Amino acid sequence: MRVAMMLYAGFQLLDVTGPMDVFHQANRLCGGTFYEQHLVGPSPGSVVCSNGAAVRAPECRLDVHTPFDIIVVPGSPDIGAGGHHQELVDWLSDAGRHTQKLASVCNGAFLVARAGLADHRWLTTPLRYAQRLAAEHPSVHVLPNLSCLKDGNVYSAGGASAGIRLALALVREDLGEQVGRSIAERLLTPNH
Repeated sequence: MRVAMMLYAGFQLLDVTGPMDVFHQANRLCGGTFYEQHLVGPSPGSVVCSNGAAVRAPECRLDVHTPFDIIVVPGSPDIGAGGHHQELVDWLSDAGRHTQKLASVCNGAFLVARAGLADHRWLTTPLRYAQRLAAEHPSVHVLPNLSCLKDGNVYSAGGASAGIRLALALVREDLGEQVGRSIAERLLTPNH
C-alpha cells in the first residue's frame, strides 16, 4: 500500500514519525514492503517542522501522479484559520477523494475539513481545538479527545501520541489483529 506522509511548514514531527514506525514494524513482521511510505512535501527538499528540525521530503505533492492508498495529515501547533497551508488543502481536496484511507492526526483534522473531505463525517481532535473545529466547519461532527475514530474512509486521532494508535488501527484492518497486537507490544509496552 502506498502511504503518503504529508509534510508542510510547521508540522508536528511526532504526528509523522509515530505512524511511520508502526508501518515500518508492519513491514518487518510481513518480511517485505506492504506499506511503501512516501514523505511528500510542498517541494523536494527540507521541510522545517514545529520543533525546528528539518525533514527531507524526496517528493513534491504537485509531482505525484499515482494515487496513494493512505494519506496521513499531521497536525501543527500553528494551524490557524483561513488560508494557512492552502496549497496542501487544495491538493487534499482532489487526492483525498481518490484514496482508500484518509487519516488526520491531532489538529490535522482542520486541513481535512478545509479540503471538504469531512462534511457530514465524524472527526476527533484534542479538546483544545474541538470547539474551534466545530465552529469553523459546522458540517463536520466533532468528538473531542478520542484516541482514534473512523467514519467511512476518514480516520482521525485525538492527539500526537494517538497517531500511533490510529496507524495501529489501519494495520489491524489491513493485516489482522495479531500483527497489530505484535506491533503494539513492541511500540507501546514498556521495556519490550
